Amino acid sequence: MKRLRSSVMDIKAFLQCKKLRRSHRLEAKENSGTQTEKMKLGSLGHFSVLPLELKFFILRYLTVEDLSILTITSKAMRNLIEGYRVLMPLIPSDLMKRLHITKTSQAFPHDKQKAFLDTFYRLGLLTKRSTCLYATRDRLKFVNEILTKMMCNNSDCDNLTQCMSLACFGKFLHTVIAGWDDSECQRTYDAIAHHTCLLKNVKLVINSKPGTHVQTEHEVRTFLRRVILDHCQSIVDRAFWLGRILKPWPMVHQARILFLLYGPEINGEIQWYEFCVSTPVNPEQSAKHFGELANAVQILHGYRREWTEDDIISILDELTNSPEEWMAENVAHLFILCGDVITSKMLISKAINGRTVELSTITTSFCVVCVKNSFSLSYVLGMIHNIIGAMDKPKDRLHYLNSLMDMFRELILDLHEFSDQEDGRENDMYYMVTALSEFTKKIVVLAFKNMLTS
Repeated sequence: MKRLRSSVMDIKAFLQCKKLRRSHRLEAKENSGTQTEKMKLGSLGHFSVLPLELKFFILRYLTVEDLSILTITSKAMRNLIEGYRVLMPLIPSDLMKRLHITKTSQAFPHDKQKAFLDTFYRLGLLTKRSTCLYATRDRLKFVNEILTKMMCNNSDCDNLTQCMSLACFGKFLHTVIAGWDDSECQRTYDAIAHHTCLLKNVKLVINSKPGTHVQTEHEVRTFLRRVILDHCQSIVDRAFWLGRILKPWPMVHQARILFLLYGPEINGEIQWYEFCVSTPVNPEQSAKHFGELANAVQILHGYRREWTEDDIISILDELTNSPEEWMAENVAHLFILCGDVITSKMLISKAINGRTVELSTITTSFCVVCVKNSFSLSYVLGMIHNIIGAMDKPKDRLHYLNSLMDMFRELILDLHEFSDQEDGRENDMYYMVTALSEFTKKIVVLAFKNMLTS
């Protein structure tokens, strides 16, 4: 009887899985506390509870500016945005196509161009912030991937001159690398040059006769200017990037590349021989032809870390003889736009080396340019004073002054003998005679200065 009672009363032997009685209110409170602790411990707060797919779905509704700001809030958010950027491309394929000019499309208006550039500035800022912890090699790999998608030879672009693709990539690139040190920028240029076969094309152009590869010349010029040079924010930046482009080559090739970048161009064809056969007809054309070249020379001259005065003199000497010897008036135009300091150094160098005839030719051309552009001939007298001061012997000084007046005579006689009314240069004789007259007036005033002022 006792054995039976013990077996009947041991109910746990039959209901081993029965749950203990709990209050539903207490269970809900406990679960709520657990979830709150999880959200507090999560790196993204309440956002951590959501699955990754839902997070990306929410990020689709944010602008590029908002995503860029979120990347600098925390490391976890930066990682999330970077994952979203990699898996969900932020540059739509239709945007890439709209940047190129096809046979059926028209050139972009100014406001449209600005909108495109602003878009790629924001994309560059987002990329810069989301990849800030990456190694330079990995960041450049991503930059090259974007470049591959935007290159005109990978699309149906029919007008490289008006295409916005390279300009937008240049804006994107300079935004990403802003603040990088010089060694990283050097790696950037090397990576892009290797990725696009840029050095191969430059070598082909400079080792060939000018004008032989018109399309390649235009492509190299457009790529270097729109991607590397046009988006520089300061003179120092532009000087640095010009150094990256020019320094690997010999001096004669540096001058050729400088003309390739900033020489006159008409309909996508660089006018290599323009300065060898004709001169500007008005100040506007002079500024258009020589302004960018002179500005580039000034930038290099001011960047003393890499360029000495001898380098600048050598480049100018090679430039004014490339591809053939320039007309003296064009040389004078370029020197005047380069500024007094560079011009004085250049002329003094010629005086020291005994190039008297060349100096007299350039000096007479200075007079003509000043008359054409309504400049004061006091500038020319200052240059003559510097030249004479650089000559040690009185005999050399007298020879230079005599050569100067003889050059005026020869040029006037040549104009009288060979001038043609049909070539549109009928005013050359007038300018030359006027230049001689004005120059003589200045010399006479200096010769009789004491008598005229007493």
